[in-house]
Parts: sequence; structure tokens; C-alpha cells
Amino acid sequence: MSELWKNEPPAPTEFAGVRLLRVGTGKVADAIVTSDSLIGRDTHYWKRRTNPCTGPDCPCCQDAVPARWHGYLSVLSTHNRTHFVLELTALAAVPVAEYAKRKGSLRGALIHAARLGNKPNSPVNVQISGSDADLRTLPHGINLKRFLCTIWNVPYDCEDAGPEPTAVQIIRDSILADPPTSPAEPLRFPSHPLIDEIRKGNGKCP
Repeated sequence: MSELWKNEPPAPTEFAGVRLLRVGTGKVADAIVTSDSLIGRDTHYWKRRTNPCTGPDCPCCQDAVPARWHGYLSVLSTHNRTHFVLELTALAAVPVAEYAKRKGSLRGALIHAARLGNKPNSPVNVQISGSDADLRTLPHGINLKRFLCTIWNVPYDCEDAGPEPTAVQIIRDSILADPPTSPAEPLRFPSHPLIDEIRKGNGKCP
């Protein structure tokens, strides 16, 4: 068979099926946050698309295109369990940032985002609260920086470790999902390769 013809489809790309969601006019987004934190970046709407600000040599800045900060969250829809990235304006992201300061992490929080009014630039109202989601079974968050670099078509040179959880995150999720009933009760650590290595003395707890 010619190399141009294949019997199987190509392997899906890392972010196949993952989309960036901006809450549309009259629309609502209800989801559970899967990322630990909010990340944001100045962006420019230039040549009919969103472009990240790239610093002193940014061509958008050189063209005097105004910059606007946008925040991003990895979330899981409560309606169809679809994983997507939610984009928020600076104003809409304020309740999210305040919640993160109070709680230390956004993971497992329930978020409700609704665009008020009937115009595309109407403000988005965001409400965020705790939930009873089991953090042990909640999917790992999407690597937001790598996802955004991919859709913006800019080099990914971030030093973060990606979507895999650290040992601290695994232990925290386990304790929050099944907390001790008294101070005297010993902590129950989950079975996980990272935790097993630490038990053996072969690993670090990042």
C-alpha cells in the first residue's frame, strides 16, 4: 500500500478535543475547576485574532494595539464532563483570584460564569464556591501554558513540569477528599508511584 494511504487514523494530538471557551452573549458556563491556579497574560486583538504580548519586541505593541489581560482556567463541564479552557477578563477573574487567596487552590471549586446583557462585550459575572467533588478522581488539569502556546502558535519555553501532579498535590487531594475524623487519627496516604518512591526513600516530595 502506498505510504500516502493508511489503515489507521493518526494518533490524536495532545489537545485534541480541548477548546478555548469565551462565554458568549446570553450564555452560561458551569464547571468544576481542575487546575490549581489561575494564569493570565496580556493579549492583543490584532489582525482579527488574539495574540499574546511578547514583551519589549512585541509587534502588536509596536503597532500601538491596546493590550488586555485575560485569565485562563482548566475546567470540567458539569453538564457533559467535557474538559475545556475557560477564558476570563481581568474583571471577571477577580472573584477567582480572591477565592484562590482564601483557599490556597482552585482545584475542585465550582464556577458559574454568565455573560450579562445582550452585547458581545457585556460583562461576565463569575461566582465561585466550594464543591463536594472527589479530588482523587478529578482529572488532572490541562497544561494551560502549553495549550495557549499551541493555539497562539508561539514557542513553548516554559519550565513547568506539565499536567502531571506532584506528590504534594496527590497527598493534599487525598486528605481533602477523606479527612481524618480526629487529630489523633493517622493520615492515610494514597497508593501512587510517587508516594511509593517517597516511602522507600528514593524520591523527593516536590
